[in-house]
Amino acid sequence: MLQIQLGPERPAEPGDRLGRSTIGWRPGMTEDEAWQAGRGIWKFNADRALAQDEVQIVNTEGLVLAVATITGISKHGDRYALEGELLRGDARVGKPTTTPHRSRNSVAYF
Repeated sequence: MLQIQLGPERPAEPGDRLGRSTIGWRPGMTEDEAWQAGRGIWKFNADRALAQDEVQIVNTEGLVLAVATITGISKHGDRYALEGELLRGDARVGKPTTTPHRSRNSVAYF
């Protein structure tokens, strides 16, 4: 499983390649908003990411915000964005992750 950890919400860079106005996490986000914030744009090993079946989007407190299947990636310069299908209503959402994210990196593989 791939895990993406989101820091606090902040404005996206002008011209964000995914068309987002903000990135990061804020209380009250929907699963769709968490997926859009978490799916990219990251530096990661494309082959390793594609070898995973799912991605969990978590906040810095380890709370699962969204879960999606990984169907592909899109390249954005030297970085990537995940493509996938959000698993709306997954039982893990809203609960602490069973795989705490101990790295300072936003992207982790479990």
